[in-house]
Amino acid sequence: MTTRRDHPVLEALGLIVLFFALVAVAPGGLITFAVEHFLRVRLDVGQRWTWAIASSVVAACAMSLLSRRGSDGLGRYVLIAVVASAVVLVARFGVHAKWAAEMLSEYVP
Repeated sequence: MTTRRDHPVLEALGLIVLFFALVAVAPGGLITFAVEHFLRVRLDVGQRWTWAIASSVVAACAMSLLSRRGSDGLGRYVLIAVVASAVVLVARFGVHAKWAAEMLSEYVP
């Protein structure tokens, strides 16, 4: 019988996929977090993730459609996603910002 520890390559691949998925959803997560706090709406964890993914997809599609070449728009979206992820991580772990800690805690059950 094989266990999870027997496949370190699959485990590393899973972590890489998870990292890229979280980076891709970062702009939508920021948008959802901002809307939730400015409109004073309470969402549960599942609703937050759903809206974060949906708004990320809408943003990526909009950037792709608004650019002359679709790949340029997707490239810009990836850049925005990486910058948004970096801002949240630096705000949380670098400067210990309260909003970043609040945001990250709301996306983890």
